[in-house]
Amino acid sequence: MDLRILDIYLQGKVLSFAGNWSYLIQRYDAADLPKISYQEDYVHKSASMIKVLILAALCDSDIDLAEKIRIDAVPRVEGGGALQEMNGDAQLTMQALASLMIVLSDNLATNLLIDRLGRENIQAYADKLGLKQTKLQRCMMDFTAAQNGRENYMSVADYNKLLHYIYTKREELRFAKAWEILARQQFRDRIPYYWDEDIVFHHKTGMLDGVEHDGGVFEGRNGTYGITIFASDLPSNALGGRQIGELGRFIFDFLNARQRRS
Repeated sequence: MDLRILDIYLQGKVLSFAGNWSYLIQRYDAADLPKISYQEDYVHKSASMIKVLILAALCDSDIDLAEKIRIDAVPRVEGGGALQEMNGDAQLTMQALASLMIVLSDNLATNLLIDRLGRENIQAYADKLGLKQTKLQRCMMDFTAAQNGRENYMSVADYNKLLHYIYTKREELRFAKAWEILARQQFRDRIPYYWDEDIVFHHKTGMLDGVEHDGGVFEGRNGTYGITIFASDLPSNALGGRQIGELGRFIFDFLNARQRRS
């Protein structure tokens, strides 16, 4: 399969879109790890994509996943998730918090994990993995920090490297849980929007005003691929989300097409 054909199509499309776009597609189960990309080192606000870094940091830590923590250990925040509907004295395990952070993009669960792991430790972990454009500088929904210039950042190159790392460790007990959690992502309105519901995509989405991201791993008939698309400075989130869905449809059809026999 010649990924250059896909690359030509994708570049043509993103160059016609408003905003700043990046993508990276890489085959994970081939010895030479072939890839195509566009603006792979462009630094985007990470939105909720940073939560995959936190998930990996938890899996690589020595924290007991059965350890429980009260949900009032950090201030309540708005945004996605379920914990804001629960009483403050409720206690959840680290594994449950990780699941909520990814599957429902729960911001309170994320902040609880940042508090338990330590923001500096998570950043040191990113640095250790060689994630050069990744910065965790604030908790979720901390608008004061964002206004003061402390934002979270990531590139598609970094996100793909993180995905590939999780993929290579998916048979280890703790990372097997992470792999399963990513497959249960509930938001399928971007890359896999036009895919059948039974098609598994181990992924995470992210959104801020003018920002739409999605990235994950697809195991298809012709191989296993990391697929990541980030879009920033969008004039419309709704339009950007639809455009990612359109790209996702073409990517799926291309990567999963039946190969002709010679």
